[in-house]
Amino acid sequence: MSEIEKKIDECIEEVSQYRFFSAEAEMAIKNFEELKKQIKNLSRENIDDFIRGVEAGYQAALPYSGFLPTTVANLKFIKEWLEKKKEEL
Repeated sequence: MSEIEKKIDECIEEVSQYRFFSAEAEMAIKNFEELKKQIKNLSRENIDDFIRGVEAGYQAALPYSGFLPTTVANLKFIKEWLEKKKEEL
């Protein structure tokens, strides 16, 4: 498992504790699971969509950083990783 997949798993684990209280948490978990699958198929054509999606998730999570500190930090890491990966493609 790659470092980026571990970061996504950490996000899923942290957000999972809120899945019964919030429909948004359930949607975030599904989005993280989809990102984990799709990260293996990055291309020049789709990487900008992933970067935008992760940025949107990061912005949405910021107000909850007190409850989701690992997720917020990992989303920032994932976005930066995707931006570096984009330069390689």
